[in-house]
Amino acid sequence: MILYKIYWASARLLFLFLVMAGIFTAGLFIYLTGPVFSWYFHRDWHFGRYRHLVFPTVLLSYCILADWIKNPGYRSSFLTSLTASPRSAPDNSKVRVRPDWPMADGTCNGCIQCCTKRACTMIDKERNICLSYDSFYWRYFNCGRYPESPRQIEYYNCPKWEIIG
Repeated sequence: MILYKIYWASARLLFLFLVMAGIFTAGLFIYLTGPVFSWYFHRDWHFGRYRHLVFPTVLLSYCILADWIKNPGYRSSFLTSLTASPRSAPDNSKVRVRPDWPMADGTCNGCIQCCTKRACTMIDKERNICLSYDSFYWRYFNCGRYPESPRQIEYYNCPKWEIIG
């Protein structure tokens, strides 16, 4: 188990280093290492398909970074441990779908309140899909883990989830 934790922490640290290099160079580093960023964010090595997202994503990153610095409530609500396992779904021992949620299969059914509140650049509004779904970024950080706390549900005013207990 300790080897997994070392692997997960190393993977996150490498990703964070690459993202910070991209942010501090206003996206230039992302263009220089395009296929790597494309794989991290889209599970696809073809950078050309996603290059139009570079500058909007860099701008979004500045906003997220500013929230992390200025807002301790946001920072504490969305903190992911470096050693946490990647996830593609929330922890069912902590949260459940509300009984009044209209979708029997538990899907979000187009409710993208969390994405729109954050002005996520990974949403393709024409096809109503997440361009980053199940990618490294999605699984290792907040999207695949959401929700993990009552504060996250409150922050996004999420109508789907409720905390157990």
